[in-house]
Amino acid sequence: MERIIKDIKALGQANDGIYQINDDKYVYEINDNSKINIKAGIKAYIIDNTINKEVYVNCGKDSSVEYTILNSNSSKRVFDVYGELIINEILLKKSNESFICNLLGENSSVNKKLLAFADNMDQYVLERVNHEVSKTYSDISNIGISMNGANINFDITGYIKKGMPKSNCRQLSKGVVMDNESSVTAKPILLIDEYDCFASHGATIGKMSDEDLFYLMSRGLTKNEAFFLILSGIIKPFVDRLPSEELKNDTMKRINDMIEK
Repeated sequence: MERIIKDIKALGQANDGIYQINDDKYVYEINDNSKINIKAGIKAYIIDNTINKEVYVNCGKDSSVEYTILNSNSSKRVFDVYGELIINEILLKKSNESFICNLLGENSSVNKKLLAFADNMDQYVLERVNHEVSKTYSDISNIGISMNGANINFDITGYIKKGMPKSNCRQLSKGVVMDNESSVTAKPILLIDEYDCFASHGATIGKMSDEDLFYLMSRGLTKNEAFFLILSGIIKPFVDRLPSEELKNDTMKRINDMIEK
Protein backbone atom coordinates (compact mmCIF):
# COMPACT_ATOMS: atom_id res chain seq x y z
CA MET A 1 0.00 0.00 0.00
CA GLU A 2 1.36 3.41 -1.03
CA ARG A 3 1.07 5.82 1.89
CA ILE A 4 0.40 9.55 1.69
CA ILE A 5 3.52 11.71 2.08
CA LYS A 6 2.94 14.43 4.67
CA ASP A 7 5.15 17.25 5.99
CA ILE A 8 6.16 16.40 9.55
CA LYS A 9 5.40 19.97 10.60
CA ALA A 10 1.71 19.05 10.38
CA LEU A 11 2.22 17.02 13.57
CA GLY A 12 3.14 20.10 15.57
CA GLN A 13 5.98 20.10 18.06
CA ALA A 14 5.68 19.27 21.73
CA ASN A 15 6.86 21.80 24.31
CA ASP A 16 10.38 20.37 24.10
CA GLY A 17 10.48 20.96 20.33
CA ILE A 18 10.17 17.25 19.48
CA TYR A 19 7.87 15.80 16.83
CA GLN A 20 6.03 12.73 18.16
CA ILE A 21 5.15 9.98 15.69
CA ASN A 22 2.47 7.75 17.20
CA ASP A 23 1.04 5.87 14.17
CA ASP A 24 1.93 4.47 10.74
CA LYS A 25 -0.70 6.29 8.64
CA TYR A 26 1.69 8.56 6.72
CA VAL A 27 5.19 8.85 5.33
CA TYR A 28 6.49 11.92 7.15
CA GLU A 29 8.77 14.24 5.19
CA ILE A 30 11.40 16.44 6.84
CA ASN A 31 13.15 19.40 5.21
CA ASP A 32 14.52 21.32 8.20
CA ASN A 33 16.33 20.83 11.52
CA SER A 34 14.26 18.21 13.34
CA LYS A 35 14.01 16.25 16.57
CA ILE A 36 11.76 13.21 16.26
CA ASN A 37 10.53 10.62 18.74
CA ILE A 38 9.07 7.33 17.48
CA LYS A 39 6.66 5.84 20.01
CA ALA A 40 7.45 2.34 21.33
CA GLY A 41 6.00 -0.44 19.19
CA ILE A 42 5.22 1.86 16.21
CA LYS A 43 6.16 1.26 12.56
CA ALA A 44 7.15 4.66 11.15
CA TYR A 45 8.09 5.93 7.68
CA ILE A 46 10.25 9.03 7.13
CA ILE A 47 11.70 10.77 4.06
CA ASP A 48 14.65 13.07 4.79
CA ASN A 49 15.22 15.82 2.20
CA THR A 50 17.34 18.03 4.46
CA ILE A 51 20.25 20.09 3.16
CA ASN A 52 22.95 21.13 5.63
CA LYS A 53 20.65 20.51 8.61
CA GLU A 54 20.77 18.60 11.91
CA VAL A 55 18.41 15.71 12.58
CA TYR A 56 17.91 13.65 15.74
CA VAL A 57 15.68 10.58 15.85
CA ASN A 58 14.80 8.42 18.87
CA CYS A 59 13.47 5.00 17.82
CA GLY A 60 11.47 3.63 20.74
CA LYS A 61 11.52 0.08 22.10
CA ASP A 62 10.17 -2.48 19.60
CA SER A 63 9.64 0.25 16.99
CA SER A 64 10.45 -0.30 13.31
CA VAL A 65 11.55 2.76 11.34
CA GLU A 66 11.97 2.88 7.55
CA TYR A 67 14.04 6.00 6.87
CA THR A 68 14.68 7.23 3.32
CA ILE A 69 17.35 9.88 2.61
CA LEU A 70 16.73 11.53 -0.74
CA ASN A 71 17.35 14.94 -2.35
CA SER A 72 19.64 15.63 0.60
CA ASN A 73 23.25 16.57 1.26
CA SER A 74 25.62 17.68 4.01
CA SER A 75 23.26 17.00 6.93
CA LYS A 76 24.28 15.67 10.35
CA ARG A 77 22.13 12.85 11.72
CA VAL A 78 22.05 11.14 15.13
CA PHE A 79 19.87 8.11 15.91
CA ASP A 80 19.23 6.56 19.32
CA VAL A 81 17.81 3.13 18.59
CA TYR A 82 15.90 0.82 20.93
CA GLY A 83 14.13 -1.06 18.12
CA GLU A 84 14.79 -1.55 14.40
CA LEU A 85 16.13 1.12 12.04
CA ILE A 86 16.25 0.57 8.25
CA ILE A 87 17.86 3.32 6.14
CA ASN A 88 17.90 3.62 2.36
CA GLU A 89 19.96 6.57 1.09
CA ILE A 90 20.54 7.78 -2.46
CA LEU A 91 23.13 10.56 -2.61
CA LEU A 92 23.39 12.47 -5.90
CA LYS A 93 24.86 15.81 -4.77
CA LYS A 94 28.12 17.23 -3.49
CA SER A 95 28.10 16.41 0.21
CA ASN A 96 29.93 16.31 3.52
CA GLU A 97 27.59 14.45 5.84
CA SER A 98 27.64 12.38 9.01
CA PHE A 99 25.58 9.54 10.46
CA ILE A 100 25.87 8.46 14.10
CA CYS A 101 23.81 5.55 15.41
CA ASN A 102 23.71 4.47 19.06
CA LEU A 103 22.23 1.01 19.60
CA LEU A 104 20.76 1.30 23.09
CA GLY A 105 18.26 -1.53 23.45
CA GLU A 106 18.93 -5.25 23.62
CA ASN A 107 18.19 -6.78 20.18
CA SER A 108 18.14 -3.33 18.58
CA SER A 109 19.46 -3.10 15.03
CA VAL A 110 20.42 -0.77 12.19
CA ASN A 111 20.57 -1.72 8.52
CA LYS A 112 21.84 1.16 6.37
CA LYS A 113 22.25 0.96 2.60
CA LEU A 114 23.75 3.90 0.72
CA LEU A 115 24.12 4.52 -3.01
CA ALA A 116 26.44 7.46 -3.73
CA PHE A 117 26.56 8.62 -7.36
CA ALA A 118 29.03 11.43 -8.04
CA ASP A 119 29.60 13.32 -11.30
CA ASN A 120 32.50 15.81 -11.16
CA MET A 121 32.03 16.45 -7.42
CA ASP A 122 33.29 15.36 -4.01
CA GLN A 123 31.22 13.31 -1.57
CA TYR A 124 32.36 12.55 1.99
CA VAL A 125 30.24 10.28 4.17
CA LEU A 126 31.10 9.64 7.83
CA GLU A 127 29.30 6.74 9.52
CA ARG A 128 29.59 5.66 13.15
CA VAL A 129 27.72 2.83 14.90
CA ASN A 130 28.10 2.36 18.66
CA HIS A 131 26.96 -0.94 20.17
CA GLU A 132 26.10 0.29 23.66
CA VAL A 133 24.36 -2.86 24.97
CA SER A 134 24.59 -6.61 24.33
CA LYS A 135 22.84 -8.50 21.53
CA THR A 136 22.80 -5.63 19.03
CA TYR A 137 23.18 -5.80 15.24
CA SER A 138 24.51 -3.38 12.62
CA ASP A 139 24.91 -3.78 8.86
CA ILE A 140 26.35 -0.82 6.94
CA SER A 141 26.56 -1.24 3.16
CA ASN A 142 27.85 1.49 0.82
CA ILE A 143 28.08 1.56 -2.97
CA GLY A 144 29.86 4.44 -4.72
CA ILE A 145 29.76 5.23 -8.45
CA SER A 146 32.24 7.93 -9.47
CA MET A 147 32.61 9.61 -12.87
CA ASN A 148 34.14 12.65 -14.60
CA GLY A 149 36.80 13.35 -11.96
CA ALA A 150 34.54 12.80 -8.95
CA ASN A 151 35.81 11.58 -5.55
CA ILE A 152 33.76 9.56 -3.06
CA ASN A 153 35.07 8.87 0.45
CA PHE A 154 33.40 6.46 2.90
CA ASP A 155 34.65 6.80 6.50
CA ILE A 156 33.05 4.01 8.58
CA THR A 157 33.57 2.97 12.21
CA GLY A 158 31.82 0.24 14.19
CA TYR A 159 32.40 0.11 17.95
CA ILE A 160 31.45 -2.82 20.19
CA LYS A 161 32.14 -1.85 23.78
CA LYS A 162 33.54 -4.16 26.44
CA GLY A 163 30.82 -6.13 28.21
CA MET A 164 28.45 -6.07 25.21
CA PRO A 165 28.50 -9.78 24.15
CA LYS A 166 26.55 -11.39 21.30
CA SER A 167 26.76 -8.21 19.22
CA ASN A 168 27.19 -8.32 15.46
CA CYS A 169 28.83 -5.52 13.43
CA ARG A 170 29.13 -5.71 9.63
CA GLN A 171 30.54 -3.26 7.10
CA LEU A 172 30.83 -3.54 3.33
CA SER A 173 31.82 -0.92 0.74
CA LYS A 174 31.89 -1.26 -3.05
CA GLY A 175 33.12 1.24 -5.61
CA VAL A 176 32.70 1.52 -9.37
CA VAL A 177 35.05 4.01 -11.05
CA MET A 178 33.94 5.12 -14.51
CA ASP A 179 37.21 6.73 -15.69
CA ASN A 180 40.85 7.23 -14.74
CA GLU A 181 40.26 10.66 -13.18
CA SER A 182 37.69 9.49 -10.62
CA SER A 183 38.05 7.67 -7.29
CA VAL A 184 36.17 5.82 -4.57
CA THR A 185 37.89 5.43 -1.19
CA ALA A 186 36.71 3.32 1.75
CA LYS A 187 38.13 3.60 5.27
CA PRO A 188 36.54 0.81 7.35
CA ILE A 189 37.39 0.71 11.06
CA LEU A 190 36.32 -1.84 13.68
CA LEU A 191 36.88 -1.03 17.36
CA ILE A 192 36.16 -4.24 19.25
CA ASP A 193 36.60 -4.42 23.03
CA GLU A 194 34.55 -7.62 23.51
CA TYR A 195 35.57 -11.20 22.68
CA ASP A 196 32.11 -12.77 22.47
CA CYS A 197 30.90 -11.00 19.34
CA PHE A 198 31.09 -11.02 15.54
CA ALA A 199 32.58 -8.25 13.41
CA SER A 200 33.54 -8.05 9.73
CA HIS A 201 34.39 -5.50 7.10
CA GLY A 202 35.33 -5.49 3.44
CA ALA A 203 35.84 -3.22 0.45
CA THR A 204 36.02 -3.82 -3.31
CA ILE A 205 36.74 -0.99 -5.74
CA GLY A 206 37.36 -1.23 -9.46
CA LYS A 207 37.02 0.42 -12.84
CA MET A 208 34.07 -0.37 -15.09
CA SER A 209 35.03 -3.01 -17.64
CA ASP A 210 35.94 -1.57 -21.04
CA GLU A 211 35.19 -4.98 -22.55
CA ASP A 212 31.59 -4.89 -21.30
CA LEU A 213 31.14 -1.39 -22.69
CA PHE A 214 32.59 -2.28 -26.09
CA TYR A 215 30.42 -5.38 -26.30
CA LEU A 216 27.19 -3.47 -25.63
CA MET A 217 28.21 -0.68 -28.01
CA SER A 218 28.88 -3.30 -30.70
CA ARG A 219 25.25 -4.31 -30.25
CA GLY A 220 24.06 -0.82 -31.18
CA LEU A 221 23.93 0.97 -27.84
CA THR A 222 25.50 4.37 -27.35
CA LYS A 223 28.20 4.69 -24.69
CA ASN A 224 25.77 6.42 -22.30
CA GLU A 225 23.12 3.75 -22.89
CA ALA A 226 25.71 1.05 -22.20
CA PHE A 227 26.78 2.83 -18.98
CA PHE A 228 23.18 3.03 -17.79
CA LEU A 229 22.44 -0.61 -18.61
CA ILE A 230 25.48 -1.86 -16.70
CA LEU A 231 24.77 0.38 -13.71
CA SER A 232 21.03 -0.31 -13.58
CA GLY A 233 21.62 -3.59 -11.76
CA ILE A 234 23.35 -1.64 -8.98
CA ILE A 235 20.97 1.31 -8.92
CA LYS A 236 17.58 -0.38 -9.26
CA PRO A 237 17.44 -2.09 -5.82
CA PHE A 238 17.89 1.30 -4.13
CA VAL A 239 15.25 2.96 -6.30
CA ASP A 240 12.79 0.09 -5.80
CA ARG A 241 12.85 0.73 -2.03
CA LEU A 242 11.54 4.30 -2.44
CA PRO A 243 8.03 4.74 -0.99
CA SER A 244 6.21 6.04 -4.11
CA GLU A 245 6.20 5.52 -7.88
CA GLU A 246 6.65 9.26 -8.41
CA LEU A 247 9.89 9.26 -6.38
CA LYS A 248 11.14 6.16 -8.20
CA ASN A 249 10.56 7.68 -11.64
CA ASP A 250 12.03 11.06 -10.67
CA THR A 251 15.17 9.49 -9.17
CA MET A 252 15.81 7.26 -12.20
CA LYS A 253 15.44 10.31 -14.46
CA ARG A 254 17.93 12.32 -12.39
CA ILE A 255 20.50 9.51 -12.53
CA ASN A 256 19.98 9.05 -16.26
CA ASP A 257 20.40 12.79 -16.80
CA MET A 258 23.72 12.69 -14.92
CA ILE A 259 25.01 9.89 -17.15
CA GLU A 260 23.88 11.62 -20.36
CA LYS A 261 25.50 14.97 -19.57
